[in-house]
Amino acid sequence: MRILIACAAAVVLAGGCAFAQKIEQLTIDDVDPAAVRDGEYSGTVRILPVTATVRVTVKDGAITGIDLVRHFHGPGHGAEGILGRVVETQSLQVDAVSGSTYSSKVVLKAIESALKTGR
Repeated sequence: MRILIACAAAVVLAGGCAFAQKIEQLTIDDVDPAAVRDGEYSGTVRILPVTATVRVTVKDGAITGIDLVRHFHGPGHGAEGILGRVVETQSLQVDAVSGSTYSSKVVLKAIESALKTGR
Protein backbone atom coordinates (compact mmCIF):
# COMPACT_ATOMS: atom_id res chain seq x y z
CA MET A 1 0.00 0.00 0.00
CA ARG A 2 2.83 2.40 0.85
CA ILE A 3 4.43 1.74 -2.52
CA LEU A 4 1.16 2.58 -4.27
CA ILE A 5 0.85 5.84 -2.33
CA ALA A 6 4.48 6.72 -3.06
CA CYS A 7 3.99 6.03 -6.77
CA ALA A 8 0.84 8.14 -6.88
CA ALA A 9 2.61 11.02 -5.12
CA ALA A 10 5.51 10.82 -7.60
CA VAL A 11 3.12 11.01 -10.56
CA VAL A 12 1.31 14.02 -9.09
CA LEU A 13 4.56 15.83 -8.32
CA ALA A 14 6.01 15.10 -11.76
CA GLY A 15 2.83 16.36 -13.38
CA GLY A 16 2.93 19.49 -11.23
CA CYS A 17 6.49 20.16 -12.37
CA ALA A 18 5.45 19.79 -16.01
CA PHE A 19 2.62 22.30 -15.55
CA ALA A 20 4.91 24.73 -13.75
CA GLN A 21 7.39 24.45 -16.61
CA LYS A 22 4.64 25.25 -19.14
CA ILE A 23 3.65 28.36 -17.18
CA GLU A 24 7.27 29.47 -16.75
CA GLN A 25 7.77 29.25 -20.53
CA LEU A 26 4.56 31.14 -21.27
CA THR A 27 5.16 34.27 -23.32
CA ILE A 28 2.83 37.23 -23.25
CA ASP A 29 2.45 39.22 -26.48
CA ASP A 30 1.79 42.90 -25.98
CA VAL A 31 -1.38 43.93 -27.81
CA ASP A 32 -1.77 47.63 -28.62
CA PRO A 33 -5.21 48.66 -27.32
CA ALA A 34 -5.38 51.27 -30.09
CA ALA A 35 -5.59 48.38 -32.58
CA VAL A 36 -8.62 46.86 -30.80
CA ARG A 37 -12.19 47.82 -31.72
CA ASP A 38 -14.39 49.27 -28.99
CA GLY A 39 -16.27 46.58 -27.11
CA GLU A 40 -16.11 43.88 -24.45
CA TYR A 41 -14.01 40.81 -25.11
CA SER A 42 -13.56 37.58 -23.17
CA GLY A 43 -10.51 35.40 -22.91
CA THR A 44 -9.86 32.14 -21.09
CA VAL A 45 -6.58 30.36 -20.48
CA ARG A 46 -6.16 27.09 -18.64
CA ILE A 47 -2.76 25.78 -17.68
CA LEU A 48 -3.20 23.57 -14.67
CA PRO A 49 -3.37 24.28 -11.85
CA VAL A 50 -4.42 27.79 -12.96
CA THR A 51 -7.46 28.82 -15.00
CA ALA A 52 -8.45 32.41 -15.69
CA THR A 53 -11.36 33.97 -17.57
CA VAL A 54 -11.39 37.72 -18.08
CA ARG A 55 -13.67 40.31 -19.66
CA VAL A 56 -11.80 43.28 -21.10
CA THR A 57 -13.51 46.54 -22.06
CA VAL A 58 -11.91 48.74 -24.71
CA LYS A 59 -13.14 52.23 -25.59
CA ASP A 60 -11.49 54.84 -27.80
CA GLY A 61 -8.32 52.78 -28.18
CA ALA A 62 -7.78 52.25 -24.46
CA ILE A 63 -8.42 49.46 -21.99
CA THR A 64 -11.02 50.95 -19.66
CA GLY A 65 -11.68 47.93 -17.48
CA ILE A 66 -10.80 44.31 -16.85
CA ASP A 67 -13.01 41.95 -14.87
CA LEU A 68 -11.65 38.67 -13.56
CA VAL A 69 -14.73 36.55 -14.23
CA ARG A 70 -13.25 33.24 -13.09
CA HIS A 71 -9.97 32.35 -11.44
CA PHE A 72 -8.91 28.95 -10.15
CA HIS A 73 -5.38 28.66 -8.85
CA GLY A 74 -3.07 26.72 -6.67
CA PRO A 75 -1.27 28.12 -3.65
CA GLY A 76 -0.51 31.84 -3.67
CA HIS A 77 -3.26 34.34 -4.18
CA GLY A 78 -3.31 37.97 -5.21
CA ALA A 79 -2.93 37.85 -8.99
CA GLU A 80 -6.01 40.07 -9.20
CA GLY A 81 -3.62 42.99 -8.61
CA ILE A 82 -2.30 42.55 -12.13
CA LEU A 83 -5.55 43.92 -13.60
CA GLY A 84 -4.97 47.46 -12.35
CA ARG A 85 -1.39 47.40 -13.59
CA VAL A 86 -2.52 46.54 -17.11
CA VAL A 87 -5.18 49.27 -17.15
CA GLU A 88 -2.74 51.83 -15.73
CA THR A 89 0.07 51.08 -18.19
CA GLN A 90 -2.15 50.06 -21.16
CA SER A 91 0.29 47.20 -21.64
CA LEU A 92 0.58 43.49 -20.92
CA GLN A 93 4.28 43.92 -20.22
CA VAL A 94 3.89 44.41 -16.47
CA ASP A 95 5.56 42.70 -13.54
CA ALA A 96 3.81 39.70 -12.04
CA VAL A 97 2.30 40.02 -8.59
CA SER A 98 4.88 38.83 -6.07
CA GLY A 99 3.92 35.42 -4.72
CA SER A 100 1.43 34.87 -7.55
CA THR A 101 3.71 34.62 -10.57
CA TYR A 102 1.98 31.65 -12.23
CA SER A 103 -1.51 33.07 -11.70
CA SER A 104 -0.34 36.48 -12.94
CA LYS A 105 1.04 34.97 -16.15
CA VAL A 106 -2.14 32.99 -16.85
CA VAL A 107 -4.32 36.07 -16.18
CA LEU A 108 -2.12 38.14 -18.54
CA LYS A 109 -2.41 35.46 -21.22
CA ALA A 110 -6.20 35.51 -20.84
CA ILE A 111 -6.18 39.31 -21.27
CA GLU A 112 -4.01 38.90 -24.37
CA SER A 113 -6.47 36.36 -25.76
CA ALA A 114 -9.41 38.69 -25.15
CA LEU A 115 -7.69 41.66 -26.81
CA LYS A 116 -6.71 39.61 -29.84
CA THR A 117 -10.35 38.73 -30.51
CA GLY A 118 -11.11 42.46 -30.80
CA ARG A 119 -8.65 43.25 -33.54
